[in-house]
Amino acid sequence: MILDDIKTSLEAVKPRVYYGIVPASVKDTKWDYIVFNRVRRKKAQNNTGYSYYFDVHIISESFIPEGIDIEVTNKMLEIDGMKPADTDGEYNYVQKPNTGETVEMLTLHFVKARKA
Repeated sequence: MILDDIKTSLEAVKPRVYYGIVPASVKDTKWDYIVFNRVRRKKAQNNTGYSYYFDVHIISESFIPEGIDIEVTNKMLEIDGMKPADTDGEYNYVQKPNTGETVEMLTLHFVKARKA
């Protein structure tokens, strides 16, 4: 299953990988993990299949280590048929509750085509 493939690939970069959301029990620990999710399914223009879009969020307290975005991208591209989506990655910042610590997040976008 594609979600299992994504999780396994991302765990080679960081051991803490979650699908969809981070469990509440983890939110009290150091924020240093990857979260991935499905974004949308788009019908192919020639009606032969679908494109499935996925986001990968790299989350780290203070800042994301340099080069991890390339590691994540390379691991995702090892999955058969996975490609970078035609959109830029985005950085976002939040403050970790009750700490004042800055948290940096980078969202990378990917797409995988599948015949119907």
